[in-house]
Amino acid sequence: TGIERTTGIVKSLSAYSRNEETRLYKCNINEVIDNCLIMLSNELKTRIDVVKHYSEEIPYVMANEGRLHQAFLNILNNAVQAIEGNGKITVRTTLIDDTVEISIEDTGIGIAPENLKFIYDPFFTTKDPGKGTGLGLSITRRIVHEHSGTIRCISKVHEGTEFILNFPLNF
Repeated sequence: TGIERTTGIVKSLSAYSRNEETRLYKCNINEVIDNCLIMLSNELKTRIDVVKHYSEEIPYVMANEGRLHQAFLNILNNAVQAIEGNGKITVRTTLIDDTVEISIEDTGIGIAPENLKFIYDPFFTTKDPGKGTGLGLSITRRIVHEHSGTIRCISKVHEGTEFILNFPLNF
């Protein structure tokens, strides 16, 4: 079990570290998200339940896997940090016409309405000093746009946050 977990972590790190800016490969979105969850497994295992609702219909998409990995990891890491104590992260992948939709929802502290308009701004953060740079969501939005996708956020204070990403199957 330890060897399998280590192998999974090494594969996840490998996917994360790929930095071929313009190279696109056939990627399985569900596998990319699973790799991110493996990287965060140590922080998740004792206090956060992860519920996955993956569509089996999702075909491979042409994308830069390393960049997608970085985008999903940023959102998932923010979700982990937003959950004080025990909580839940729900991940859904759905095929809608010619688009793949990914929803990542947490039961964390939420984002105040007055801050929602700034969350993608570079260096904007509501985290305590030393806890975040304010670059994660800015980078994530850039990666999503590089893949001709969209990203939106729905959040309620004390209830949680949901990020919804859409990627066209052919771009």
